[in-house]
Amino acid sequence: MRYRPFGRSGLALSTVGLRLKSETFGRNHTLMQKLIVSALENGVNTYHFDSLDVPFLRAAAEAFSVVDRKLLFLSVTAHEPFQTNDPDAYALAPLKERLRGAIKDSGLQWLDLLYFAPPGAADLPKDSLDFLHSLQKSKMLRYLGGMGETDDITGLIASDQFSVIQTRFDIDSSWDKRRKIDDAVVRDMNVIATDFFPAIYRKASDVVPKEARRGFFGGKAKSPLAGAGTHAFLHQTPDWTPEALCLGYALSQSSMSCILIDAESTEHLEALAEVPERHLPSSVPAQIEMARFNERAAKLAGG
Repeated sequence: MRYRPFGRSGLALSTVGLRLKSETFGRNHTLMQKLIVSALENGVNTYHFDSLDVPFLRAAAEAFSVVDRKLLFLSVTAHEPFQTNDPDAYALAPLKERLRGAIKDSGLQWLDLLYFAPPGAADLPKDSLDFLHSLQKSKMLRYLGGMGETDDITGLIASDQFSVIQTRFDIDSSWDKRRKIDDAVVRDMNVIATDFFPAIYRKASDVVPKEARRGFFGGKAKSPLAGAGTHAFLHQTPDWTPEALCLGYALSQSSMSCILIDAESTEHLEALAEVPERHLPSSVPAQIEMARFNERAAKLAGG
């Protein structure tokens, strides 16, 4: 595993982090613990949880007990997944109660990073902010972060409350988003990326022309170059899966402090954890730009 500096903090985050969703693991703590142990064995020190549910976090804390807590970087969201658009999600009373459970009752000891999402992220209540700052002074909370997409990043930067931005980043991310990410980095903010593998490219049948595909039992395709200049290369690059190529591309962006992955099994996790140690094929960045250009040109021609 490779590591990158977390701003000027002196901390180093694994370039690949593990995101654990309550929807997936809230009732399957055993699998979550197996994934955490496997991630630790592969050098992953960065973990994100989308819930402050105490049993969920307590199960994670049990898995983390095999290592020194100081070696880990743990982040959570300040709201439950269903509360994103709740205007009262960050009101002091409920926020205080959720954080009490997440810090004191879970066994995590402290939180390294707490995320807030729009629309409330850019305008947190003053009493909530005062409480959060008190947690930081007592070293029970280290950093505050904002979650948002292209239209949200400017507001998150302007709020001057956050040192981290979590956002989606993939091979189709617009130049506008890239520019805003650069703006955040220039302001000494750290950027953590998610959702690096677009769903529209996951099936070969959706991106590789029929004549460019191999037969069911292998053999040569009728026209191997039929998909040239498209995203077909994601399924045609030897020794690379489409997911690994997309992750490798995200990792090639120096502005990212960490890329969060979603693993379905220990085998899946181990395969992705190997990507930072591999060299992305030199042709991939050009193929991505060509596919993006041709796709844009086709849309303009058709509409």
